[in-house]
Amino acid sequence: MSRTTRPSRVAARGGFRRALALLVGAIVWPGSAQFIAGRRVLGAIVMTLVAGFGITCAVLWFMYQPSRSDLINAVTSGPALGIARWAFVGVVAAWLLLFIDAWRLATIPNMGIMRKLGVSLLSVVVIAGASGVGFVGWTTASASKKVVESVFTATVEKPPLEGRYNILLVGADSGKGRTGMRPDSMNVVSIDAATGVPVMISLPRNLQKVPFVDGSPMQQIYPYGYNCGTECLLNAVHTAASNRADLYPDSVDPGMSATIDAVEGVTGLSINYHIVVNMKGFSKLVDAIGGVEMDIDKPIAMFGKEDSWKNEYIPAGKQRLDGRQALWYGRSRYGADDYSRMGRQKCLLRAIANQATPQTVLLKASGIAESSADMLSTDIPATELGAFGDLALKSRNQPMATLSIVPPLYSTVNPNFEQIRSDIADLIAKSEREAVLREQAKRTTATPKPSKPAPSATPSPSESSGTTNNTDDLDSLC
Repeated sequence: MSRTTRPSRVAARGGFRRALALLVGAIVWPGSAQFIAGRRVLGAIVMTLVAGFGITCAVLWFMYQPSRSDLINAVTSGPALGIARWAFVGVVAAWLLLFIDAWRLATIPNMGIMRKLGVSLLSVVVIAGASGVGFVGWTTASASKKVVESVFTATVEKPPLEGRYNILLVGADSGKGRTGMRPDSMNVVSIDAATGVPVMISLPRNLQKVPFVDGSPMQQIYPYGYNCGTECLLNAVHTAASNRADLYPDSVDPGMSATIDAVEGVTGLSINYHIVVNMKGFSKLVDAIGGVEMDIDKPIAMFGKEDSWKNEYIPAGKQRLDGRQALWYGRSRYGADDYSRMGRQKCLLRAIANQATPQTVLLKASGIAESSADMLSTDIPATELGAFGDLALKSRNQPMATLSIVPPLYSTVNPNFEQIRSDIADLIAKSEREAVLREQAKRTTATPKPSKPAPSATPSPSESSGTTNNTDDLDSLC
C-alpha cells in the first residue's frame, strides 16, 4: 500500500470534502469515520454498539411507554443520578476520543493550509461544544443528587385526598428578637391530581382563635380553639408546640405538626405535605435563576421601622428583581400591611414558578441546588418528585384561583370558620368545573379559544390590597 493510501490518509482521495464527511460522520454516527477511513474493525464495533444502544432504548420505550412522572422519577433518583453522571462523562469522553481520531484522519499533509485551518476550526468548535455538554451534564446531575439527598429525605408517601394534593407552604423568617420559627406566611396550594389545576389559599399570620382539626393533640389543650389572648395567633402555634414531643411523639417537628393541625382546622382541607421556605435562602434562589421579573405598581420600602433612615425603595415599574430586592418585595410591611404583603408573596411565588424554565434550571442547576439545600425543608419524599414534577408542568399554563382570608371579607379577630371552610370548598369546586369546561373547549375545534377569565372579586375602596388576588386567575392581577 502506498503512502497516500494508508488508512490514516484515505481522506487524501477526496480532499477537503472527504475530510468534512469524516467529521460529520463522527458526529452523526460515532465509529463511521474510522470505518470509512479504513479502520474497519474499530469502526464496525463502535457503530454496532451505538446502533444497538439506540435500538434497545427504542424497544424499551415502546414496550413500557413510561409516563412523564416516571421519567422525572428516573432522573431525580439519588443512586440513579450518581451512576448517570459517571456514565454520561464516560460516554462523552469516549466520543471525544473518537472525534479527535476522526480529526486526525481527516487532516492530510497536502490539503493546504487554509483547508487544514477550516477543518481544525470546525473540530475545535465541536470538541468545545461536547466538552461543555459534558460539564453541564455532570454539574446538573451532581446538583440534583445533592438536593434530592439533602432535602427530600422523607420516606412516607401520602396519596391524594379526594383527588387532590394539598400542600402547606410556610415562609419562615426567623431572626434576631424572634422566638421559634414564627412563620411569616402560610399558603395552602391545592392541586387537582389529574389536571394539575391549582388553587391557593392564603392564611394571615395574625389569625386568632384558630381551631385544631378533630383528633389533634392540641385540641385536648385548646378545645375552643387557640384562644388565649392577642398573642395566640396562627403563626405562634409552631412555637407553642415546638417542645411538645409528649403530644406528638412520632413527629420530628411537633411545632409543624401542630401548625398543620391548625391549618386543617381552619381550611377543612387535609394536608398531604408541607414545605418550609427559609427567606434568607430564598434570596439566593432568585439570584441563582438570574432574578425574577415583576411589574410593581408603587415603590416598595426596603427597610422597616427600626431602620427607616435608609429610605431605600424598589421603584415602581416592570423590572427584574435580584435576590435582595425579591426578598424585600415579599417581606416589606413599611407603609403597607400584612395583607398587601400576602398578595405580593403570592404574585412572587407564581412569577418564579412561571419564569424558572427547564432551560434555566438546567443551565443554572448548581446555584439552584445550593440555594435549594439552604432554603427548603419538607416531608415530601424523593419518590414523589415524579408526580409533583408532572403536576408542576401541567399547572404552568393553568389559571390559579386564589382566596385570601383577610379583612374586610373575613375577620381575623373573630373569624367565621364555617364560612371560611365553605368558601374554600366552593372555590375548589368552581376551579374543577372550569377545568372541565376548558378541556371540553380544547376538544371542540369549532369552539373559539376562551379568553382569559376576569377576576371574580374586585376590591372595594375600603378593602385591603391583600385581597386583590381573590380571583380566578392570579396572573391577571399580578
